[in-house]
Amino acid sequence: MSAIAPIQGTLRKRIISDIATGFALGGVMGSYWWWGYHKGIIGKREAFYAQLAEQKKSEAVGAEDEN
Repeated sequence: MSAIAPIQGTLRKRIISDIATGFALGGVMGSYWWWGYHKGIIGKREAFYAQLAEQKKSEAVGAEDEN
C-alpha cells in the first residue's frame, strides 16, 4: 500500500471541464457575433432596401402624376 492515495478521475474531470468550457466560450462568442456583428449588418441592409423601395415607390407615383 502506498503512502499517497492515487489520484483517480482526474482525466475524466478534466475532459468534462474542457468540454463545458468549450461550449460556454462557443456560446458566448456565437452570441457576440450574432448580436454584435450580424444583426448590425442585416439592419443596415434592410434599411438600404427599405429606402430603395420607398424611392422607387415615390418615383412611380411621380411618373403617374406626369401622365
